[in-house]
Amino acid sequence: MLSAEGVLGQVGDALEWLALGIDLIGVVIVLFGFAVSLINLIRCLARGVGLTKDMSDLQHVRLQLGRYILVGIEFMIASDIIHTVVTRELTDLAFVAALVAIRTAISFFLGKELVEASRGDG
Repeated sequence: MLSAEGVLGQVGDALEWLALGIDLIGVVIVLFGFAVSLINLIRCLARGVGLTKDMSDLQHVRLQLGRYILVGIEFMIASDIIHTVVTRELTDLAFVAALVAIRTAISFFLGKELVEASRGDG
């Protein structure tokens, strides 16, 4: 027979694995966005963009990478929230809270910059 503590431990372990999976998804999204943006940057440079031509294509690459980073960070914030639920020690909770605050601030300001940059692009 399982005790309440045993069940909570199993649920906590399952949530930790879920959080790790969500973190990995966020990292994969950022890496994928980096690869796509790098390929597009190389294409732009091969066409002379940034060297002799209009810079708007480079702005598009920059916005593209920023959007992937933003989505990846959002996944990581979701993972941090799950960590907050299962964290039992105050020092761990303070670390997770600081991490959430930093990622949320980065997400907010990056999103704001992307909106402003896309207005200037269109």
